[in-house]
Amino acid sequence: MEYWLKSLGTTTKPMKDDWLNEAHRMLDFVTSRKRMAMRPGDKLALYATGHGSVFAVGTVTSFAFEHGEPGHEDFVWRVNVQLDQPREFIHEGVPLDLVSVDDRDLRVSIKQKSQIRLSSNEFEAIEASLQP
Repeated sequence: MEYWLKSLGTTTKPMKDDWLNEAHRMLDFVTSRKRMAMRPGDKLALYATGHGSVFAVGTVTSFAFEHGEPGHEDFVWRVNVQLDQPREFIHEGVPLDLVSVDDRDLRVSIKQKSQIRLSSNEFEAIEASLQP
């Protein structure tokens, strides 16, 4: 099992704070421009680019596959996910710098790629910080 941090949104087009109410937002998958190395059973944390906040964790439920959904031509790769009680608003999430452990600044790492592998310590810190 691997642990992942996946960024959503961009600095020029960030997700809306009430992301669950975005018309196109689906809760059972994430997309990417490039093929993702995630596999079923991997753990995933979602990060809102532009907000600097981790707001959900869950489990990957499929291998990466190409989809031909209109309007998503740039983001043709998808993995299915099952989220565990995501925060309703992004501002209710946790700033990424508060969960950076193991001497790595996750803010720097996630700027280089849209998904990065996490250590078990990093994922556990994120998961614990999102507990109600």
